[in-house]
Amino acid sequence: MARERKFTHDELFTTTHLLLLRYGYEGFTFSLLAETLQVSRAAIYKQYMNKEELISNYMVSALQKVHVELKSIDQQIPLLGQLDELLTKVYKYKSLQQFFGIGNQIQDNGSELVILKKKILMQLQLEMRDIIQELIEQGKNENILNKEIPSDLILGFMLQSIATPNREGFAQEEWIRSIKELIFYGITKVK
Repeated sequence: MARERKFTHDELFTTTHLLLLRYGYEGFTFSLLAETLQVSRAAIYKQYMNKEELISNYMVSALQKVHVELKSIDQQIPLLGQLDELLTKVYKYKSLQQFFGIGNQIQDNGSELVILKKKILMQLQLEMRDIIQELIEQGKNENILNKEIPSDLILGFMLQSIATPNREGFAQEEWIRSIKELIFYGITKVK
């Protein structure tokens, strides 16, 4: 009998990420995942009881990485530098924005593990939002950002700008520079 192909945890999470982006939560199945990894479904079931456990575990892992990066923004540099660093980090993980909606779709089916992971996901999302919100409030307090524009609008504008598709195929560096320029000159008081 042939031995089952082995796969790493990173391969599993990377493939889960790609399949979720392509097929969404509803289209994601263990059959599709097994086919893509070239393993049996049983090999995946040995690690996770169902797709909800896998997806929630993957999402917690991914958001924890983003959370750590956002917390590592150098607070010793001027605020515009911090905002620049924030946008660079958010752009690096721009596809994760889609996963916030997927997180809400995960059915817990009474699984204590999934219920716990969903709580962690919600907490991570709130903490990441707070990090960005604190920078926005600091910008308003330092008279760098326009106090008349609601903070939630600034936050939403920043995140949605990052998610804007690059349909014209600009080089990534040029694209993110243009997004930053739009955000900075669209939300700053200085013209």
